[in-house]
Amino acid sequence: MNKFISIMILVLLIFIVSCTQKNNYMGYDQDVVIVSDTISNALTLERSFTDTIGIYSSNSVMLVGNFNGVKTRSLMRFGTLPDTAWLYSTSFESCEILFERKSQFQPTIDIHAYKLLVDWSVGSTKWDSIGTDDYEDFPDPVEFVADADSFYIPFDQAIVEDWIINDTLNYGMLLDAPLALENFVEFYTFNSNDKGPKLKIVAIGDETGKKDTLLLGTTRDTFIGFDENMQKNYDPGKMIIANLPPSRLVLKVHVDSICTQLGISLDQLKKYSINLAEVQIDSLIVENSYVDNDYISIIPYYVSDTQADECTYISTTPTSYFRKSDSLSSITITTVLEGIIRGDLSNPYIALVSTQENKDYSFLEFLENSTPALRIIYTIPVLE
Repeated sequence: MNKFISIMILVLLIFIVSCTQKNNYMGYDQDVVIVSDTISNALTLERSFTDTIGIYSSNSVMLVGNFNGVKTRSLMRFGTLPDTAWLYSTSFESCEILFERKSQFQPTIDIHAYKLLVDWSVGSTKWDSIGTDDYEDFPDPVEFVADADSFYIPFDQAIVEDWIINDTLNYGMLLDAPLALENFVEFYTFNSNDKGPKLKIVAIGDETGKKDTLLLGTTRDTFIGFDENMQKNYDPGKMIIANLPPSRLVLKVHVDSICTQLGISLDQLKKYSINLAEVQIDSLIVENSYVDNDYISIIPYYVSDTQADECTYISTTPTSYFRKSDSLSSITITTVLEGIIRGDLSNPYIALVSTQENKDYSFLEFLENSTPALRIIYTIPVLE
């Protein structure tokens, strides 16, 4: 009986082995081979190109200053003021404006506030929309220093009274820093969880004697910018990714260098599956930077027209991040690189683009002639 059972087990084992055995007529090991390599000199920094300053929708900051050749001014309006009946029945005790500062590049900056004489709108007003004849000093000039993260400035009650009485001519005010040089300040806007500017009015009822305190937020606020570099010969050697002015860094992919360092032909490389491809940004190749929120979010675009600097976003490309605290940051370019290798994308150029262009002064500048490394994880095809 035991001999019969042993024979049956042996037959079963032979059957299982025969069912699971793979044809391997070439004699090669058919296990999937996944390889990770870091390749140098496969990517070179070619140049940067700059677009005109536009609008960043739903921006949470107002900028005032001058930094990296870009001048900024801010516009703000308090549009929900009391009516004239309230005004004529009260007496002002005090009037102030509260500002919440997000960040500041230098210790102090002198701000000058002007009365706006024309209407404007968030999302369409740009630098050229507000000419020198479109604003003027208030009867008593309003000047202040942004010297704390949260501060009040005294504000002339006559200005507020005029806004209430002539409400249709209340276009708000313009903030400028005419003497700023490589210096700026960021204020929160009304889009910033109630951290935007507040007009604080303390008034006393003429008949009741009751003290009334109003804290009124802005109904509109934004900033406008002017790129002074566009009026000059922009440095052709500048390798930069920036929000203001919107600047994009172009990399060239050297496919021949990838093949050489992997020791394979282009035809072989085309058969490889690229699981991951990353541009590795070592902090040592970063010459200068200002990062407002501790990171810059970057997405690679395919440069479809090198003459017109036309860039195409490929939908499967993820967003990556440069973090100022990291010694090494990685930008994922898998989809674009695979398209270039296989010839689906005819130009060997990739543009690194900030996802927050026109938002703030954040930028990342690289040393000229630096060569970021390319890290790829790929699967070698199995022979059948």
